[in-house]
Amino acid sequence: MKNFLKFSVVAVLAIVAVHVLPEIQAFLNMDGVSGETLAVFASFVSLRNIDEQLANPPGIRRLGVIAVKDLLSTVIDWPRAVGATPDIDLTTMTITTALPVAMGKVVAVIEPADNSCFFTFENQGDRYYQSYKHAMGLDIAGLTKAQSVEIRKFLNTGCIFFAEGHDGDIRVIGSKLSPIVLKSKGDSGKKGGDKRGYVLSGDNDSFVTEPPFYGSTLALPGMLIDEE
Repeated sequence: MKNFLKFSVVAVLAIVAVHVLPEIQAFLNMDGVSGETLAVFASFVSLRNIDEQLANPPGIRRLGVIAVKDLLSTVIDWPRAVGATPDIDLTTMTITTALPVAMGKVVAVIEPADNSCFFTFENQGDRYYQSYKHAMGLDIAGLTKAQSVEIRKFLNTGCIFFAEGHDGDIRVIGSKLSPIVLKSKGDSGKKGGDKRGYVLSGDNDSFVTEPPFYGSTLALPGMLIDEE
């Protein structure tokens, strides 16, 4: 009986969210109100672990990056979670607008050292003052001249990163107005077995959401094949 009552409550809340809230919005002439404002009308539903007998693989298998200067100059910010035409569907946390790359520019794919690439996020601050922080990092093995030239290109440059997990999902870290600026550190090592190479990391905060998912049907030149 308790399970039935819980299910009934959740069902009623779902009906309200789908059918009643839009009517309230139209009645109050709130068509221009953002999803964040309307979210105050919603209630919690069950937060659960992933289903049993499903894999939950950690780690990043591919990492893409593009400098914000290589995006269209006509686009003020991307991906936007707020505004009249947001790029993120907050009901699914999925980006619905393809990366607005400038003509001839593509996403570069970075090859990190094994088991070194990661991203993190956290919502921080006191109640009524919270926002999200995005962070990421990776290691590059080696201290070659060619690597030095490439890493030099990240100096004082804001970037957006695309982290593809082993489950196939791509999460977007950073945005055009709040990019990730990498800091690099080199280490020669002291003896055999030491790691000789670069450690790169960066972060930014004041995001509205955790890193969103890049839509599986959207083109991502240089990282996903554009079949058009």
